[in-house]
Amino acid sequence: MNRSAAFFTMSSFLLVAGMASAHDLVPLWESRLVSVSATFYTTYYNDHRVALDSGHEDHGVTAWVPCSNNSLNGPNGEISYKGSAAYPDVPAGDWITPSRFGHGYPAAMNFACAQPSGALPLYSMWGGAPYNDYLYTTSVAEFNTRKSMGYSFGRVEGYVFTTQVAGSTPLYRLSLGANIANHDQEHRYTTSTVAKQVLLSAGWSDEGITGYVFPYDNRTTVGATQFTGTYNGYNVSPSTTVSVPIRNVVPSTSSFTVGGNTTTIQYGFYGSNATVRPTGAVWQNVSFDFYTGTFFSPGSTFNHMPIYLHYASTSGTTQLSAIPPYDGIALVLVPGNTMNGVTCGAPSDGGQLFFEIGAARIISCAPNLASTLKANSWYKISYSLDDSANVRVNVMSYATGLAVPFFSGGTTFTTSLSSNFSCPFSTTGLTPDNVYCTNPYNVRGFPKQNTGYMWFPLIVGASNTSAQMYNTLVKWLDVNLNPLN
Repeated sequence: MNRSAAFFTMSSFLLVAGMASAHDLVPLWESRLVSVSATFYTTYYNDHRVALDSGHEDHGVTAWVPCSNNSLNGPNGEISYKGSAAYPDVPAGDWITPSRFGHGYPAAMNFACAQPSGALPLYSMWGGAPYNDYLYTTSVAEFNTRKSMGYSFGRVEGYVFTTQVAGSTPLYRLSLGANIANHDQEHRYTTSTVAKQVLLSAGWSDEGITGYVFPYDNRTTVGATQFTGTYNGYNVSPSTTVSVPIRNVVPSTSSFTVGGNTTTIQYGFYGSNATVRPTGAVWQNVSFDFYTGTFFSPGSTFNHMPIYLHYASTSGTTQLSAIPPYDGIALVLVPGNTMNGVTCGAPSDGGQLFFEIGAARIISCAPNLASTLKANSWYKISYSLDDSANVRVNVMSYATGLAVPFFSGGTTFTTSLSSNFSCPFSTTGLTPDNVYCTNPYNVRGFPKQNTGYMWFPLIVGASNTSAQMYNTLVKWLDVNLNPLN
């Protein structure tokens, strides 16, 4: 499709608009403009954000695909979308801001984006009225047919495999109204057999398999850069790329420092995109002894530290949580009672606990403490999360040997955060309007199948601020909260 036409001149449609470690994977984002029944897919995060700003519903990530070069042309030399006169791509393939990098992300991916053996380019096309349809195909013959019907070329969104490779899954294609000439059409793409069946039962047509893609980012390592400090126990720096494990990482149980400053040092970053989930697991749990150090001292430059469970992310070369997409629910340590503009009624004279929900940045005061965490003090913290967004939190003070009470009352905090999610926690009752809830990663859903975790300290200012974590354990618990690993 001609993106400038699709985003700017089609105002009636859009106001503006296994072996994965061997491939440079990027997410295939999905959004939908309900008013005209059109579903948009893109591997360019900037384009996804433009679609959301134009009224599209955010449907998260449908799949992960090997990335392609930012400015590949169509099969017959058709020029790919490169922004508009008002918003030219800087660099090519990214038109939001010159500070962004490949595929519209705010950090350099440093990916080769080479075409894998056995994979074909996935061409995006836009059909204006009467079709109002986004189409994605690997077939040059179909591309040319649609072009003759008035569809225009957008981009090469990435590559999909022609046959199943290790770790891959089919990308199913369905349509509504596609067999009626000169009629409004809509195409959907999904890796979910459940979503496929829901659409078929609602009258959609099965158009087969577009290709084979990955259900999540299952790389085993990441090329860590961007800051000076420790990442999963490895020393990293902005000047040298270090290959750091990001799968099944076991955090150190000995004492390690978390903290640093915003310019040169960041200690104690840990993240894994997977942990082994044993049979019978109901709760994912993280527990640790925490020495608050100077985190909560007057004048501290500590901002907050999220500790995510059920974490999932794909983020170029850094795996930093601030680079979307990422998901899960975090227990967050914060100085005072305000986080991201949300101010709570609990005490603010020390450290407080909040919940943060993934890239949606939903902030909850629910786990606030009645007695705040003090500077230079030891605490035992335990946080558990299940597949239905139920949470449990306990905090014990080593100075008193007693549990720290919560602002809401009691010494064990339990609640359900399910009301913060628009997607159901089971596939029962799915409709064509919410079948995206079966997506592997979904900012409006909840990553039940994800097993990762992540935590890192965010520091603002040039002065060092530090604390310590000790005896850090990530465990799976059964229904009775007994450890399974």
